[in-house]
Amino acid sequence: MLLANPGVSDADPAAYARPGVTERTLQHIANAGGAPNHFLTHPDKDHPGLWWWSRTLNGLTKQGHSHDELARQILAVQFHGYHSQSWRPIPYTLTSQSFVFYVVRRAMSRDAVIVLERIAATWKIAVPELSSYPNVVTPKQHRSVQISRGNYSPENFERIEQALKS
Repeated sequence: MLLANPGVSDADPAAYARPGVTERTLQHIANAGGAPNHFLTHPDKDHPGLWWWSRTLNGLTKQGHSHDELARQILAVQFHGYHSQSWRPIPYTLTSQSFVFYVVRRAMSRDAVIVLERIAATWKIAVPELSSYPNVVTPKQHRSVQISRGNYSPENFERIEQALKS
């Protein structure tokens, strides 16, 4: 799932100040073998990350997919991994982005379904192969990141569901 960058919520400062949250986030990022989306698997029900992911994946949970399953099967890739009020392109490529682009290319090399959510044109400039990659699905409405039947064509929603089953 290709996104722009994490947003900012008024609840963020208090949520990230809780004991263990920063450590859990850093462990998640540093896990060389990958790690499930900790917002979906940790019992912190008041964290804005859980709220955002629950809303985003609600269309899939309505189809019977659990948070635990989705946490293990969906990889969120942020163009910029830094929280901000709004996304704007910056005039250079950050070192961390080179790794992000590598991750996207690796997913393409194994024929993964890539859900191209926000800033599609920018992603296609950074990873030109996305323009001709056959396993890209895009929403009807790029401003909405919700993976739901209403935001995707029936064919694209079915491709997402099939990818979750494989």
